[in-house]
Amino acid sequence: MRIEGRRCRDEWLPNYYPSRPVIEGHRLRTSRTGKTVVLKDAEDGQLNEVFMDEALFRRLEATGHILTPANAQRVFEELRIWQQPIYSGPTLHIVVLTKRCNLDCTYCHMDPEPVGAPRATYDLQPETGREIVRFAFESPNPSIGFEFQGGEPFLNFAGLVSFVEEARRQNQRGGKDLSFTIVTNLMLATDAQLRYCQGEGISVSYTLNGPQEIHDHYRTTRRGTGSYLPVMTRVQQVQARFPGLITSAPLCVIDADNAHRLREMIDFYDEAGFEGLSIVRLKNMGNARRHALGLDIKSYLEYYIDGLNYIVDRNRSSGRRFRERMVPVALAKIFGETDVSFVDWRNPCGDVSGAITYDYDGEILPADEARSLRHEFGLGNVKGLAYTEFVSGSQPFRTMNLSLRDRDPECRECAYNPFCGVMPVLDFARSGSAAPRPYESDECLFTLALLDWVFQRLLTDPISVVQMLPNATQVFQALLQASAPEGAIGDTSEHAR
Repeated sequence: MRIEGRRCRDEWLPNYYPSRPVIEGHRLRTSRTGKTVVLKDAEDGQLNEVFMDEALFRRLEATGHILTPANAQRVFEELRIWQQPIYSGPTLHIVVLTKRCNLDCTYCHMDPEPVGAPRATYDLQPETGREIVRFAFESPNPSIGFEFQGGEPFLNFAGLVSFVEEARRQNQRGGKDLSFTIVTNLMLATDAQLRYCQGEGISVSYTLNGPQEIHDHYRTTRRGTGSYLPVMTRVQQVQARFPGLITSAPLCVIDADNAHRLREMIDFYDEAGFEGLSIVRLKNMGNARRHALGLDIKSYLEYYIDGLNYIVDRNRSSGRRFRERMVPVALAKIFGETDVSFVDWRNPCGDVSGAITYDYDGEILPADEARSLRHEFGLGNVKGLAYTEFVSGSQPFRTMNLSLRDRDPECRECAYNPFCGVMPVLDFARSGSAAPRPYESDECLFTLALLDWVFQRLLTDPISVVQMLPNATQVFQALLQASAPEGAIGDTSEHAR
């Protein structure tokens, strides 16, 4: 039976995950290629009926939410593009220059050693660095980014220089797009060292955990004194002497002791002239576990979402474009053709497929958080190991496979499945099991909360959320063009990406 103006169910196959209410009277669907469409309740219901209106059929065919003979080839090409980062080979290579550190932060998950610990034991040695460079360059990815971590990486500055020189030497025949980043507390970095970083194009990121009272509660020296004054002094000096070298959105760790002061912390960063901040929830490992620190995910999300709303209100009243790091990542997922390369928030996660961590002695790990859990997640030593030999086995992809969200029926039935990102290493630290549990894994609940907030903002007040992008003006103009001629973003019955 054929009815004029309607399309029958034998003309299409579903290519969607179940819908999710986002605002009253409207539901969101996300295709397997990461494309989103918002439908009125009545339109959404037609996906579960025998017939579909011709106009709705054409819309869903265009966005790939249904598979038809006319769009099947294109949809599979879009799927390949969406999942491209998974199969391109790792681009991020985290290198631990030393396990030694001048700080002993109460929440540190890296199990650092004191500054006076033996260099020969806890510093990356040149021969190990050469092996790491050789191994990393065997990755098929044309872009290779080395991120130096510690401890405090500037304690092994000679190791950094040796590594960079070796990477540039080996790259003369490799032709990779090469980049470097260093994660530091800034306290020990001299002007000469920072001048070297600037000359070599090494970007510098750091942690500033709010105003002095809050920062000093967590980030203490080995003698138990706070580090705020030397860090803040150094930040101001570096900003003046080496413009653009350090990031303008420092990391900020949140736990039960400071979560209720998040608005105060946002005020501090904004008034100090920073462009934003990266809110990081405490990780249940290392010193955090020893000091019995913590913050359950549901409480964290209440404070986090309240913080996002507070940033929006401040931006509206001040005209600023202050942002929180994860909002632009969420927008990139929603509007991008390819899933983002943010390895901690991807389905499946970026362990080994997107990033590899090399400890100070050459031990290979799937994630930097696994450094204090080497007995569970160690993947062998880089010395003498070929990349092709490494990836030919199944063990390196254990955590990646565990993170795949089609493993669980509940996750296959989630509208945010393509946008999800769980982390088996963190689940193991929390529960003793590396298998993330649907709707219980902290990262799962974070995805639901943040994407709900972003979509609700996009559909009711898009300017407030798009302003959190560094290139907000251009993005918003493109957004308006994409929605024309049917209507503005708020016209949810016509909005699709």
